[in-house]
Amino acid sequence: MSDDGPSDAELEALGLYDPSSPQADVQLELIHYLISIGATRDDLVEYRDELPVLGTVVMARPGRPRYTSEEILAKTGMTRELLTRLWRAAGLPELADDVVAFSDTDLEMLQLIRAAQTLFGEDAVTQLTRVIGSSLARIADAAVSSFLVNIEVPIVATESPGLAIAKANVAAASLLPGLSQAMDVLLRHHILAARRSLLAWQVTESAGFEIQSLAVGFVDLVGSTALAQRLATRELGVALSDFETGVADTVVAHRGRVVKLIGDEVMFVAPDPFAACEIALEVAAAFSAHAVLPPVRAGIAWGEVLTRDGDYFGPVVNLAARVVKEAAPGCVVADTAIADAVRDRFTVSPLGSRRLKGLDQEVTLYGLERA
Repeated sequence: MSDDGPSDAELEALGLYDPSSPQADVQLELIHYLISIGATRDDLVEYRDELPVLGTVVMARPGRPRYTSEEILAKTGMTRELLTRLWRAAGLPELADDVVAFSDTDLEMLQLIRAAQTLFGEDAVTQLTRVIGSSLARIADAAVSSFLVNIEVPIVATESPGLAIAKANVAAASLLPGLSQAMDVLLRHHILAARRSLLAWQVTESAGFEIQSLAVGFVDLVGSTALAQRLATRELGVALSDFETGVADTVVAHRGRVVKLIGDEVMFVAPDPFAACEIALEVAAAFSAHAVLPPVRAGIAWGEVLTRDGDYFGPVVNLAARVVKEAAPGCVVADTAIADAVRDRFTVSPLGSRRLKGLDQEVTLYGLERA
């Protein structure tokens, strides 16, 4: 092998290139391009059946692998149990001890995590790693899906998509530094927005968890099963994107936060009952006459919730999740706490007491409308 990579003869010996093939020139051009961006002989062999995607691998991996697990343990001072626990928490597959899989960037990251462990404790750092890993896995999946749908699929229709796909992969992966920088900036803004004083902890009077008084809401897309049967897969994806975007924009506009998407349902929190009512009523109105989507219904409740790892738990959350099922399409239903707080600004209509699934006592519900 020369300094510039394997020769054509070596590529042929490795089974990567067949000079007698009708596509020989195209294949050779693809391989030379991959070598020019840093693909090694081992890379070419490992990805021989999917060479066009090798560009992403070369561009996206965090540095050239240099260390085994044993070497990482020696350099970081971590125990094997902690390294395994963190790697699993990050959502990454375990690696064999003798495999050279860690780069200098991996080493630096693990050293930072080791330092954070000293400050926060092992359990807290592991749980935070789990939250970060889960969030990044979702971001990565969304990015890959966007590439496949918007870039790769149109390229596949060309006569020789191999090199075109490889170049597109490289072009997309070259945006990763910018994406990382954007995520850093957005994270800082979100930390400032999420910053809270010690008051929440003082109310809780216990370390390890936090209690906040929040309004919790669920927005449910009515008739989503029938919608899925009626629309083509691509059309359904566009429609659900409209639903998620519309709800998220409204929530953020009223100082709320989208907690999670649960299929055809969105969970959100708001700082007070008034904001929760505005969000729920605006969303219901926005989808009352959508061109494709059916109407939505919303349920909201107010009270103390347990805050943990960016999610919310407790009786108020369970109540809101049940209340939304009691709402008619296009309507908003609230619990007593919400109704009592907002009856001077919104029209509150008693709906009577209901026995809700999973709750021991009957709950009095109210319909909400603008005054």
